[in-house]
Amino acid sequence: MSKNDILLDIKNLKIEGFSDEKWHPIVRGVDLTLRRGQIMGLIGESGAGKSTLGLAAMGYTQPGCRITGGEIMFDGVDLAKLSEGKKREYWGNRITYVAQSAAASFNPAHRLIDQTTASTIRFGIKPETEAKADAVTLYDALNLPNPSTIGNRYPHQVSGGQLQRVMTAMAMSPRPDLIVFDEPTTALDVTTQVEVLTAMRKVVEEFNTAAIYITHDLAVVAQMADFIKVLRHGNEVEEAPTRNMLSAPKEDYTKSLWSVRALEKEPTQEQTPILEIKNIDAAYSKVKVLNDVNISVPRGSTVAVVGESGSGKSTTARVITGLLPPMTGSIEFDGATLPNKLEDRSKEQKRRIQMIYQMADTAMNPRQTVREIIGRPLEFYLGLSG
Repeated sequence: MSKNDILLDIKNLKIEGFSDEKWHPIVRGVDLTLRRGQIMGLIGESGAGKSTLGLAAMGYTQPGCRITGGEIMFDGVDLAKLSEGKKREYWGNRITYVAQSAAASFNPAHRLIDQTTASTIRFGIKPETEAKADAVTLYDALNLPNPSTIGNRYPHQVSGGQLQRVMTAMAMSPRPDLIVFDEPTTALDVTTQVEVLTAMRKVVEEFNTAAIYITHDLAVVAQMADFIKVLRHGNEVEEAPTRNMLSAPKEDYTKSLWSVRALEKEPTQEQTPILEIKNIDAAYSKVKVLNDVNISVPRGSTVAVVGESGSGKSTTARVITGLLPPMTGSIEFDGATLPNKLEDRSKEQKRRIQMIYQMADTAMNPRQTVREIIGRPLEFYLGLSG
């Protein structure tokens, strides 16, 4: 390939973030070269700088961050030197982004198909009728159910996994030169994940699009990426073609990421369960979601609830926590029957059953500090303050 094939060329990029009254390095002199039609996988632990680098490839930095060195050459233009107005001519048109949290990315008041086609229509790429027909084609390619009608729904009317795929269709709609995928399949079950990754790969190849795929999942990066770049604490550890990286990593840190550790804990012997849900039926409006579900959780054990997107996993959690009262059935906790509705449960019952949501960014109040968020339940349930 010649230099003309290079779409993105990042050199010696340095980014800092502001916290605790001073600036801290987040990305430390990283290089990245991406050709048209190639997919680069960025992998590393939480805090490695993956998302910061991926956003920087668009010429964007999050609030509280700044670019302090290097260049971001996109098709011959240094995005780092452009004004915000000039950058917006690229965003949603030649460069698109697929976020990790679909729920936080959609306007709840607009239909899915209107949001999918907004950029395509706005930039004059296609007229409305053609753009909507193309959206249906993308829905079908991404294995969404009822592709011809699902776009008429609102974000809250589809499952989290389905919403993630709609967001991918939105990013693909204007046929961009570069797509930045920020862990978009995290919310999907394994079966659907494989299908969606295959569809993503197909579209990237078909339209000769370049892509950056951010992930911590080796199985995903192995399927999706042509090259893998490993990051740690904002530094590049190593980069190689995917096959070489998976079969023969050079650095010890990369080898440690590749190693698989088996669970050492022996399965818990059968004992009196701390939680039992029996013969649970549940519905949203008149649409039945759970049918005769039974789960028993032994004390000190972890029970995994597995199923495809839309199968009722999250609904089961909502029933257990009292957020969605079941139509029929019972919930027994530590030998006592729990009231179906959360408001009918005692303060102690509420304290003992807690829920960790899929997306932290939509579950927390953005107007509160971390101290306030953590402090509220400590004060409410345990009487702690200070």
